[in-house]
Amino acid sequence: MSEKKLLCCGILRHELEHLLGDRNFNITYVDAALHVDFDKLAQAVTAGLSGMGNGYIPVVMGCQCHPELEQLVAEYGGRVIQAKSCIEMLLGDKMAELDAEAKTFYLTGGWLENWRQIFIEGMKWDAVDARQNFGYYDRILLLDTGIVPISEEELLEFYDYAQVPVEIIPVDLEHLRRLLEQLLNG
Repeated sequence: MSEKKLLCCGILRHELEHLLGDRNFNITYVDAALHVDFDKLAQAVTAGLSGMGNGYIPVVMGCQCHPELEQLVAEYGGRVIQAKSCIEMLLGDKMAELDAEAKTFYLTGGWLENWRQIFIEGMKWDAVDARQNFGYYDRILLLDTGIVPISEEELLEFYDYAQVPVEIIPVDLEHLRRLLEQLLNG
């Protein structure tokens, strides 16, 4: 059986590798911190796709991660997973329910691993910028899939930076699994 190709955001690296198990995939990961610069993200997606050759290439990135993502991917014969973001990939319809409870900013284990590159290096937010931007939210929910170990030290450092209460909620991978299967069979 030939090796299948997949282009993915690095945010969900651990979850995807868990779901794919020993299936034969050549996965190219796009740096998670590129979300803050549409030009660099488009360049990385284009480079990733062009380096993968011909054929159908499934892309596991949220449709809202770049305003032209679906168009960029279609030019290479690929298709983007049917979700707006990595958060929606994990939560599905439950996201609307959680949003109704409070103004919520979401994190995944991958976001927690990369928050410095995203916010400090990429967006150039100092502590004041972080407090102003995160201050809009009532809470931060860290979606714990059980795949990425949650470091209490890392969590405390992110809280010190954002100054918004962080709650950890367990989530399973079923919604992501269904979306991934739809994409791979498409």
